[in-house]
Amino acid sequence: MGFAVTTYAGKTPVIGLLSASNNSQQELLALSSINTTLGTNKDRYDQWLQPCVALDNRVITELTSINTSKSSIVTNGNSTVFEAHPKYYSTSSTAINAATTLYNGTLSTVQAANNLNFIGINVKTATNFSVGAAVSSATGGSGTVSIQNTSQIGNPFNVVVQDVTGSFGIGATVYLAGIAFTALGSLDYVGSGRLYNDNVIITYYPDLEPANTSVENPFADLQLKILSNSTKGIGVANTFYPNSLENASNPNGDFVDSDDSINPIGRVYTFDTASGSTQKSNIDNLIVSVTSGRSGITSYNNGSSTIKGYKKGASVNIWSLEKTDVDIQTTINANNAAIDILKDPANGGPY
Repeated sequence: MGFAVTTYAGKTPVIGLLSASNNSQQELLALSSINTTLGTNKDRYDQWLQPCVALDNRVITELTSINTSKSSIVTNGNSTVFEAHPKYYSTSSTAINAATTLYNGTLSTVQAANNLNFIGINVKTATNFSVGAAVSSATGGSGTVSIQNTSQIGNPFNVVVQDVTGSFGIGATVYLAGIAFTALGSLDYVGSGRLYNDNVIITYYPDLEPANTSVENPFADLQLKILSNSTKGIGVANTFYPNSLENASNPNGDFVDSDDSINPIGRVYTFDTASGSTQKSNIDNLIVSVTSGRSGITSYNNGSSTIKGYKKGASVNIWSLEKTDVDIQTTINANNAAIDILKDPANGGPY
């Protein structure tokens, strides 16, 4: 024979049942109080967070050193250096190979810029052509000016054009910023590329950390954030991306997915490394620094990522417990509202 409580001292039956439910819910809330399960997991989260912040700080220090070196590489290989020590190639492939060799492992993009040459008799205007000015050809070639230059009437003139599509035909009319230059005299190539920061991307769930109990799934909103002083310590994993590429050995490959902007450091060019031997030596030394920094970053980044996996476990427990508390409190509030209605004689109560 089964037994069940059917009466509650001082309370009518239905109100007694709802009140008993509230008492049970209050006991559940007490179990996840600051001194028990929820409090324990919050303490564990804080314990995991501290070394995550410390290791992320080490990673940020290494990244800063790497990217400072890459910025100096740009200084030693920019358009000013190219103009002082120009170097041209007869084919696009040799220009690209020269760029990837000179900037060994630091380029995120690479291309063979077209160098358009005009003999003096076909230069009939004196105009300054700034970087980014549109260039097009009657034969279907198009691009933008890569290095600022100024034409002088009757003097030979050349312009380096980047991001070329189509082809610039010898003898065809070329339009620079809308100005016609008749009869392209010759065409050769310049190796060029862009450097981007090395970055660490954090796998981050903003509804998990800190716990957002207004959502039903803390993993629904995935964010991929760049590690910085404002994001150190957070997230469930770190991944290091040299050159901000999915595959650092593949310039012109896919950039890493990120919810933050990935901006270029600057553009570099191949140049005559004999006359520009100082800049060549500087670049070589800077690349050694970049390579060394990349080796040093691995242990710190992997260590942080490992600990963040444990921190994730504490975060999941905190979210689950706090979500349960919210749901329990919602039930209590609903029961109390129902009790108030059931007490009212106007509704036939008390029940």
